[in-house]
Amino acid sequence: MSLNTVENLALAEEIAEKLRNEPYRLFTNNCLTKSIRFVKECKTCGIKARLVWCLLGLVKAELPLIGKWIVPCFIHFWGEVEGNRFETSRPLGEAAFWGIIPSEIKPVIKIKF
Repeated sequence: MSLNTVENLALAEEIAEKLRNEPYRLFTNNCLTKSIRFVKECKTCGIKARLVWCLLGLVKAELPLIGKWIVPCFIHFWGEVEGNRFETSRPLGEAAFWGIIPSEIKPVIKIKF
């Protein structure tokens, strides 16, 4: 891995961490809006970044009365720099609705922009 690659990944992580720590809001500051901002900020810094749209993924969820199950996850977004996934929707490891941790979503169908 070249020095430039390491520098790009470190800077991308700083950008992602800043976005992760912003409050998540379902309609105004969600995984889509934060990921778009991540890609734009990376490009402003000269880092080649892509938006990834997960049309269908699988993830563990804590379902009421049923317990933990692998469930389909429809529509999730993240940024990608040099093949590395950067989650921006929530702080890493923080659970969302039904105990779903965004970084644990395993994509089945994804589109890269």
